[in-house]
Amino acid sequence: MLKLKLLFLFSFSLLLCNEDEAYVFELNLANDFYLEMESMVEFSQGGYDFLQLFSAVMLHEPEKPSPSTGDITMLVSFENVISSSRRNDEMKPDHGAQKLSGTSYNHTIDSLGYIISVVGNSDLAEEVIEESEEINWLFGANTDRSNIKYIMGGDSFRKVGDVWTITDTTYDAEDTYGFDKFEGSTITKTIYTFNKIKKKGGEIIAVVKNKVLFETRGIGSTWDETVDLTQTGEFKCKLTFNITKGYIMKNKMAGALIIKGKDLGDDTTWNATIGVALRQKGKLK
Repeated sequence: MLKLKLLFLFSFSLLLCNEDEAYVFELNLANDFYLEMESMVEFSQGGYDFLQLFSAVMLHEPEKPSPSTGDITMLVSFENVISSSRRNDEMKPDHGAQKLSGTSYNHTIDSLGYIISVVGNSDLAEEVIEESEEINWLFGANTDRSNIKYIMGGDSFRKVGDVWTITDTTYDAEDTYGFDKFEGSTITKTIYTFNKIKKKGGEIIAVVKNKVLFETRGIGSTWDETVDLTQTGEFKCKLTFNITKGYIMKNKMAGALIIKGKDLGDDTTWNATIGVALRQKGKLK
């Protein structure tokens, strides 16, 4: 539902174990890995309430880079998908999201780490990408700014205790949740804190905390209304990584998005809230 950046798709390259030394946060595309995830998204507006629960296992299998272009193809497969939704007091299975189970998708990633395309490996997989806003964010398919290789803001060296900020501004945003058409701008500010490293079983584990501030402004339209829209949000995340083996061990994220709209047809205003909670656990194949 909420187009969130894919915060779980990265790992670390180990440089040195001393906390005074610097590390590069870089996805290790030599590893096949599983990512178990559970999410909860709740939308509230006036007396209306919508809740979506989602869980799945995602297998990521990157191939070797192309000798000519440096592009990488990564196969992402979905297993054990369970999803349900509640509108007010009525809970039902979410058959649209459950279509993911058994589907697979080829991600093409350029040499800089950006997602070039996401293509389903069947008619059903393509249908899922085209029709389901609720799950497209899992692929980074809603933005051409999704960097898998350096998702924490480039290839700079970072030390324990470092705090750094990455700001991403899009002036020509063309979509947002809940509207058929949208024209506006989006600003995302992410503040990272390299909290600590620790040893466990001879392996180096890193903990990074971050806070994401999000703002979208623009004009959205549906078949029956045009709305002057503002979305602001704050999300907090704690990520635990195995630096030695290069994969995410745990990820926990929670936050809320506040939406304010003004109907340009009759000047009525309304407010809504989207709350999000996400848990992830990774392991090597």
